[in-house]
Amino acid sequence: MKTTVAVDVSVEVARPRPEVWSFLLLQPERMPDYLGEFESARLESGIPGEVGSVVRFTVSPGHRSGALELVEVDPERSYAWDGPRMRWMGGAARPRGSVELADAGGGCTLLSWKFRPELSGTQVLLRPYLKRWLRRQRLADAQKLKELIEAEAPR
Repeated sequence: MKTTVAVDVSVEVARPRPEVWSFLLLQPERMPDYLGEFESARLESGIPGEVGSVVRFTVSPGHRSGALELVEVDPERSYAWDGPRMRWMGGAARPRGSVELADAGGGCTLLSWKFRPELSGTQVLLRPYLKRWLRRQRLADAQKLKELIEAEAPR
């Protein structure tokens, strides 16, 4: 049995869209700076920000490794990722999601994250808990991301 968890988080960043895009897609090694459970991230193959590029990451708990592949890219507007299932506690979660960037006026950008992990095995039974955890975690991550991007010197 499989099920998908849907969590959407938005934050307004006081930086123009090209700067937000650059931070998110062209610097994959910065992912642990704003994604709470990420221990490390590095470009494994491809060119940052291009369809087919793969980022290898490690998360806690369990020091598990996974990969995210960019499957759709509309430069400076949106992108989507997908990855293979990551096994955990008798089940698995397949990382999937997307980001949309929109001008919010005054040099600001509205960043909308859509997380759609696909759960299987025992993870399906934990769906309500995992959805609450993911929402809380991603709200905190969005705030941290906002602060990091806004603290960067304009390029």
